[in-house]
Amino acid sequence: LGVFEKLDYIKSLRCDGIWFSPLYPSPGVDCGYDISDYYDIAEEFGGLDAFRKVLDGAHERGMKVIMDLVVNHTSTENAWFKEACQYIRENGKPGGEYGDFYNFRQGTASNYHQVSGTPYYYEGQFWSGMPDLNLNSENVREEIKKIMSFWLEDCDIDGFRLDAVTSY
Repeated sequence: LGVFEKLDYIKSLRCDGIWFSPLYPSPGVDCGYDISDYYDIAEEFGGLDAFRKVLDGAHERGMKVIMDLVVNHTSTENAWFKEACQYIRENGKPGGEYGDFYNFRQGTASNYHQVSGTPYYYEGQFWSGMPDLNLNSENVREEIKKIMSFWLEDCDIDGFRLDAVTSY
């Protein structure tokens, strides 16, 4: 609630908006850019209810709120990645609900990291803890639309700063 308590001060500085870097749940290895859940706010930032309170308070003061949206990659702790890797381990090949969410291949290549216990590797351009999303996948694109709709429509944020766009 620290930001909520400072909204009047922020407004007194003639700020008409607030930009939040990633606040999503994350293992925290890369300052929140390794997202494990796109539909929540990490508890260390007060959780989703506290964030909604900040949003309402900012809007009451005529301020806009934008937040970083990271759609180039996730965390290895993201349920999509865990399920995709589990499917490979159980079935010997990519597939299942999240099989096309990531770029898997047999055999190593630059910036690819092994799915433990399998001959498959996943792309992770930044590092092994941030598997790249397969932005060519229609399923991934639909999920990104759902994420954006959740924050824009359900939570009423005013916009996004898209992270790592030069990596798309």
